[in-house]
Amino acid sequence: MMLSQRVRLGIVGAVAAATVVGSAGLAEAATAHAPATSPAAPASPSANRDVGVPSEIDSSAPAIAPDGTWIWGLTALPFGGHPTRAKGTTQDGRALTTQSSIEVDILASGARLRSSVPSGSVIALAYPGQTAWGGCQIPGSDGWVWGWLTVQTSAGWRSGWMRHDLWSITQHTYPGGGSDPRSLPWC
Repeated sequence: MMLSQRVRLGIVGAVAAATVVGSAGLAEAATAHAPATSPAAPASPSANRDVGVPSEIDSSAPAIAPDGTWIWGLTALPFGGHPTRAKGTTQDGRALTTQSSIEVDILASGARLRSSVPSGSVIALAYPGQTAWGGCQIPGSDGWVWGWLTVQTSAGWRSGWMRHDLWSITQHTYPGGGSDPRSLPWC
């Protein structure tokens, strides 16, 4: 009789353990299938910010400048020597390039530089600390403001469009209280 009681206790104990373990497994399974809006689910950085990885760069795509000019690949001059704004020329007819552009800081690693707004090909990535200049800005159909930027790489300058949340105007401190502009001009 002792043996059958031990067997019964063993079976009851095994069923109780299986119930506890099974419940934990169901809880884990429910958590794994929770909706992406759950506060416990971390958001992907690229879901909110327009950042990327080198494998998505299409270096053969041209950037479409504010004046409609196509700028192909890397150039020896910022903005490819083209105007930074549509109809951008000096009084003597020279194209506005860095003379009229504004230094900007890149705020995110892998910030996408696009060929056109808002979903053009990714033509380069920019990183904090890179030399970059802004020419002008436009409102995008996606609700973001986009800046026409040129970024210096080790091989030359690459120009394109970057979402405004990924760059800001560089703020310098000048003797005598001078200040930097607060925004790029509109294209």
